[in-house]
Amino acid sequence: MTGDRPETACVVPEWLSREGRKRDIYPGDPYYRDAWDDLTALLGAGRDTAERLHRVAPLIVKADMVAVRGGAGLLPAVRAAGFVPVAWSRFRFNRHITRELWRYQLNIATRERIDVMDMIMPVGESLYILLRDTVESEVPATARLSEMKGPTRPEDREPHHLRWVPGAARASVLTYIHVSDEPADILRELGVFFDGPERRRLLAALDSRQDVTRQVRAALADVEAGTEASDLCWQPALDRLEAQLSGRPDGAELAALLQRVRSGRSKDWRSLLALADALGLRWSHWDRVAVAAQLSARHLAAEPVIPDVNRSFWSPGSPVPAGDRIPAVPVDPGGG
Repeated sequence: MTGDRPETACVVPEWLSREGRKRDIYPGDPYYRDAWDDLTALLGAGRDTAERLHRVAPLIVKADMVAVRGGAGLLPAVRAAGFVPVAWSRFRFNRHITRELWRYQLNIATRERIDVMDMIMPVGESLYILLRDTVESEVPATARLSEMKGPTRPEDREPHHLRWVPGAARASVLTYIHVSDEPADILRELGVFFDGPERRRLLAALDSRQDVTRQVRAALADVEAGTEASDLCWQPALDRLEAQLSGRPDGAELAALLQRVRSGRSKDWRSLLALADALGLRWSHWDRVAVAAQLSARHLAAEPVIPDVNRSFWSPGSPVPAGDRIPAVPVDPGGG
């Protein structure tokens, strides 16, 4: 109880999620509950609140997108699709935020993939951009923007996808952006990323009509200024490493491993990095990421605790499945 006001029971109604397991699990998730309590205290849990959440979608610009300076193409692309920035916040991933964001998908991630995610996520600041969808749609803004972001698998990305924007670097762990699957995920992710005052500030912007594109561009430029630039292409990264071995007789082992990697006979990126360190070579962090991202294993042969939800789940007339009847949707941890 807060004074004379009864506490609102934490639930995941169907207007927040079409995924049965999510509706079962999220009410007991502390991050979801934090934001649910903020939401209901601020706006209640009625139809108006549902409409507000259905009209917005967060776009998280991750450190790899910042490194390739992809924001210059990203913002015009989302605006051209009818999404207008109405609020934003800067934050930095750490080991715990990374694991909590993908808590229900990382069960299928390989050890290598998790380690490479740890190399990528905390390198610099990320940008949380709350977008208002100005296009009339029968599906939530999250579903529409998620479809635009493109697949995690680089071979499935096409020029109209937002994940095509960064350019030549193509690896499944280099996903550049994150988009909430459903309105329920907006709430949980607010709880993962931010403390109470910042969550409430962003929730207060759900019904905003302001356009903060100029401020977002300025924030993005500032974040980029604090992050080393890179094309994240692995072959040029290997070239830069190999150039340092010229005239180094103590580099024979590393040179031999480099040749095996280039020819496809080895994917041992851990030994590559360790040997470079042992020789004291000056190899940039993003070059190391580019190589590790290309060579690392993706995921285990298992089902995620909670699968991804695509736009078809929200199409008019589609049934709302119960938790034990939900069809599995392929998930690649770290790519949401």
